[in-house]
Amino acid sequence: MPEILLEARKLSFTYPGEDGESPPALEGIDLKVAAGEYVALIGPNGSGKSTLLKLFNALLLPTAGEVFFDGRSTADARNIPYIRACCGMIFQNPDNQIVGATVEEDVAFALENQALPPPEIRRRVSEALELLGISHLAASPPHLLSGGEKQKVALAGVLAAASRCLLLDEPTAMLDPAGQAAVLETLQMLNRQRGITLVHVTHFPEEAALAHRVLVLHGGRLVKEGPPAEVLADLPLLRALGLKSTAAAELAWLLREDGFPLPRGIVHNRELVEQLCSYARRI
Repeated sequence: MPEILLEARKLSFTYPGEDGESPPALEGIDLKVAAGEYVALIGPNGSGKSTLLKLFNALLLPTAGEVFFDGRSTADARNIPYIRACCGMIFQNPDNQIVGATVEEDVAFALENQALPPPEIRRRVSEALELLGISHLAASPPHLLSGGEKQKVALAGVLAAASRCLLLDEPTAMLDPAGQAAVLETLQMLNRQRGITLVHVTHFPEEAALAHRVLVLHGGRLVKEGPPAEVLADLPLLRALGLKSTAAAELAWLLREDGFPLPRGIVHNRELVEQLCSYARRI
């Protein structure tokens, strides 16, 4: 049985409203995320995706139900330092979490707050920068970096803190295509080589297609979950929710409607090309 790292049990959350009657942002969520899993969260704006991340990180506490990280409840204040140290959060705009005058100082910031010995801090910072390929930027002021480089600095900070899990709230939304590709490649490397658990909120279906499992939120409820080939190929559901699938899935759907004998579950460009080439060889 896989080790369960994150778990929500009958989780509900309601933001305080002026009239005290705000609708719940999340309602009745039952969810488990295994250690080393890569999970993508998709859904319309306001569906509760970012709220769920904040509940996993104990930035918010449930209105009802429970959240556990590594078997420890976020409701117990004694667990929160451990949870936040092991479960790092990356926001859409890296400027919101970069505080150091240089890259090296920023990556060391959380470690200094933990009062770790200076040699240990230097070792962790050096290792994180090297892992992400930004050692050459150690002395650079963060405000001079590109968006993709800044996001790598933010990732280095949580990695240096020995995070076992990364909660990613649209980490590529403000990046150009090159920056997006660099960050996504880094995330996949961290998941595959380091076994770091990823929970990735995204509006880009091509990003969701990289995950092991895709969760669809709508109106604060979990309405579908499964592998990308199952969820992203369900175009009737996605369209009903105002969402799109990958370009490959959309095109495969149209070709099937025109009579092409393409199998269901195509979500990647390579899969579509291979199927079309196979069809062409048969005719």
